[in-house]
Amino acid sequence: MNHNGFIAVFLFWFTWMTSGQSQEPFTVTDKPLRIEITAHSDKETYRIIPCGSAGMILFYKSVEVTPDNSTRWYFTFYDRNLQKSWVKSAPILSSLDYRDVATGEDTLYFYFETNKKNKNKEVEFQILSVLLQTGSFILNNGKTPESGTMVSFEVIRRQAYIGINNENNEPAILIMDLPTGKPSLVPLMPGEPSSLVRCSIDPADLMINALIYKQLSKNNNVLFLCRYLSDGKKVFESQVSNKNSGRDFIHTSEIDISNTETLIAGTYTVASAGKKSKEIESTGVFVSPFISSIQESMNFYNFLDFKNISQLLSENDILSLRKKSMKKSRSDQEYSLDFSLLLHDILPWNNQFIVAAEAYNPQYHTESFTDYDFYGRPYTNSYSVFDGYRFTGIILASFDKEGKLIWDNAMKLRNVLSLKLEPKVTLYPSGNELILTYFSEGKVACRIIDKDKTIEKTSFSELELMTANDKLLAESGSIMVHWFDEYFLCWGYQEIRDISIGGNDKRMVFFCNKVRFDR
Repeated sequence: MNHNGFIAVFLFWFTWMTSGQSQEPFTVTDKPLRIEITAHSDKETYRIIPCGSAGMILFYKSVEVTPDNSTRWYFTFYDRNLQKSWVKSAPILSSLDYRDVATGEDTLYFYFETNKKNKNKEVEFQILSVLLQTGSFILNNGKTPESGTMVSFEVIRRQAYIGINNENNEPAILIMDLPTGKPSLVPLMPGEPSSLVRCSIDPADLMINALIYKQLSKNNNVLFLCRYLSDGKKVFESQVSNKNSGRDFIHTSEIDISNTETLIAGTYTVASAGKKSKEIESTGVFVSPFISSIQESMNFYNFLDFKNISQLLSENDILSLRKKSMKKSRSDQEYSLDFSLLLHDILPWNNQFIVAAEAYNPQYHTESFTDYDFYGRPYTNSYSVFDGYRFTGIILASFDKEGKLIWDNAMKLRNVLSLKLEPKVTLYPSGNELILTYFSEGKVACRIIDKDKTIEKTSFSELELMTANDKLLAESGSIMVHWFDEYFLCWGYQEIRDISIGGNDKRMVFFCNKVRFDR
């Protein structure tokens, strides 16, 4: 294994030996620091929430139903050595699904919302507060108006802030005081058809920051940066203008640099009569700084102009598109690589702001079967089956607070298939270097970059299974996140065979491994 990379963490047992004539001071048995839970399939509901150096919570929905039509969800708290501290259950209404979690100093807040199958216009939700050290539970119930669905969820000073979009296109913030359960509704754009894109709460002054699309006409949605006091009074509303550039925003994110400075960034597509305003494919990155509610500039960067885009595509494909773009004016036609992208939150690092997005493609396979018509003649029927999203790479671009590009980089991903659209690559700053890492097929992939330079190419470290006789057969739903210090967590579903046992005996498990980055 490379001298820089990820290694499995092992748990050691020391046993004093006193029997017999000869005495050994102790023997050491080691196993990977790993949890395995028997699973019937990879469709089960196991989830993990890292809680920093305090530990982590594993939770899942059971099949136990209570008399009041609730289903028991089980929560297990593990310490940093993956040892159980407590196991408890909470009854959650059977019509609700888990949607999000917010973190406090010593508490996790789990948000459950009416699932899509429920046709009731009054959307119910429950917030379960879990005190980590004691395992105490507090459950709050509430309702959102007019089929409202959650866009954002934060808890600050025991106040829950729920960003909501509803079918009447009137976004709002529902604020619930958790100790009393008292709710209050803050309309964001009363009387103006609009939708909430992102929302965050400033913990210092409880100011509400929101990115909102306002519908000016049937085919004209304009993005606004808005700020409100906690009572709903609007402080300012500023349009995020693209200056008639012929480009449409797709994904957006924002970060507050200071009390007066905000950076908005995301991806864009080339607008045309044949394209919808929110086409999935992205042409490049846009960055726009705001100072005291005033938009300072709008900067667009086509992926074709990125120095390291060749990490993801062949030089021939890139050269062909560049030649086409040189033949026509950019104002007339902007050529694009057209990636389907999943945008990360903006990462502040060393006075820079990193915009990262993962490229993916939906993957299908065709299945066929033979059927017979009325006269008994055979014919073949075929249909497509969705396998998941194939993640192919990650693009990174670093900007200063004025929105000027400093550097770009990219990395290919290998064999990453997921049924969920969720980030697969973890960005881990280490001094002046950035670690790019993900988990797939039982291996941790790691690449180290310094701005646009690659310090170490992608290496793969295989994680230990529970025993030396275990062989990994298949894996799904894998994810890797930073935990605390130099430690990370990998989890997902694995099908494993014990090769010391004859036959085809195998087991399906939900697993979690603790790993350490070794530099």
